[in-house]
Amino acid sequence: MPTPGSPGSSTFVTPDVINGPVVVNDESRVWTHNTDKDISGYLNLHYDTKIFGRNAFFSAGGMFRHKTRDNFVDSYTLPHTVIPGTDNPELYVSVPASTFYFTQEPADALGTSSYDPGVYTFTENIQAVYGMLKYFISDRFDVLFGLRYENTYQSYYSNLPVNLPGKTATITYMDYLPSINAKYTLTDKQAIRASYFESILRPAFADFIPYPDQTVDDPYATLGNPYLQHTVINNYDLRYEFFPGVFDEFMAGGFYKQLINPIEKVLEPGAQGATLFLEPENLGNAQNYGAEVEAKKFFGDIGFEINYTYTQSQITTTKSIDVDGVVANRLQTRPLQGQAANVGNVSLLYKNQKYGFDAQLALSYTGDRIAAVSRYFDLDTWEKASTNLDFSAQKGLGKHFIVFVKANNILNTPYELFLKQNNSYNNNSILKYEHQESPNYTTVEFDQYYARYNLGLRYKF
Repeated sequence: MPTPGSPGSSTFVTPDVINGPVVVNDESRVWTHNTDKDISGYLNLHYDTKIFGRNAFFSAGGMFRHKTRDNFVDSYTLPHTVIPGTDNPELYVSVPASTFYFTQEPADALGTSSYDPGVYTFTENIQAVYGMLKYFISDRFDVLFGLRYENTYQSYYSNLPVNLPGKTATITYMDYLPSINAKYTLTDKQAIRASYFESILRPAFADFIPYPDQTVDDPYATLGNPYLQHTVINNYDLRYEFFPGVFDEFMAGGFYKQLINPIEKVLEPGAQGATLFLEPENLGNAQNYGAEVEAKKFFGDIGFEINYTYTQSQITTTKSIDVDGVVANRLQTRPLQGQAANVGNVSLLYKNQKYGFDAQLALSYTGDRIAAVSRYFDLDTWEKASTNLDFSAQKGLGKHFIVFVKANNILNTPYELFLKQNNSYNNNSILKYEHQESPNYTTVEFDQYYARYNLGLRYKF
């Protein structure tokens, strides 16, 4: 048949699709489980007094936390059998009707647990002490000063081979975390707050262990990084608060955050260069600044809630780029991985205290954000903006029972990843690829999700 838009050429279209017989393939199994233990102790002391005739509140204390995790992974493959007298696999009927076997190698039956680096023990000990003073400079103006010291000890031992780095590691660091919070009361219902505080973000346990961890829904396995550093954040906030009613509120403000060693997920090639892994890394320092607003208003039992945050995120990292066949390095400024510029929620609320009934219909929006950082210029993988609608309700029955219902992802919102690269060929060609919706970007993953519903009963002691 003639090719549309191309006179003089033709396109051959097969009359039908021929499928071969369905046969039995190897069966793979992965068994995982972990055990977490958390032991914590806290001590807090408070003392009220007056300084220069004004109220002052002293607080001091400490904390000790001991956490351990034992993680276990065992995977193995059952090879399929063949039709007797041939090299052809048997035709598929069902899994129970198929025949599988272990080879003569003992390790094949034992699985991977004896050498799988996903088998590890992780220990974390945190000791912290703090001192705090809250002083009322006037009846309307109070300031809170604080200082917290934290000592972090982390260690792990994995089944990674001894000739590879990262089989075991010990990580220790100390942090002094100052804070200051000033509050000026305008009226009984209005106030202005200004604050500065330093905080930290510790990597997750699995972020350190250098083994490929992959779930069914993830296109790439996550590979841990034993050299990962924790993140230190300097936070500056200014906020106006107004509470006109018992459940009513309005807040608006701005913020600035300086992030030292933020943790980002980076697409890295494996040992042979063919397989890509998502690896948590520290690529440099970043800054986030923006504004947020939140409002809630009730009219009797019916209320409305809205919150919106705009964030301008910036980090500059070195990327590789091919210029006329020569690979060079170039600096690129981009948003921090996982940080969307626009995030908002709108909720319709119903709250009846007399009958113990609560309900909420929530619409949320998250803008485009980087899902994985690429080592190459302008080739970061982005997650497409999404809109979700959820509903939840609960009703008390007597003193102890609560019946609840939840409906999530009512709009059947998909999960999409894309590259901000020209896609004219795949979008306009005769054999157009599925889900290539625009000539301005290339879709690399499209996962369709549907609504989920839950109905349950809780008992309160």
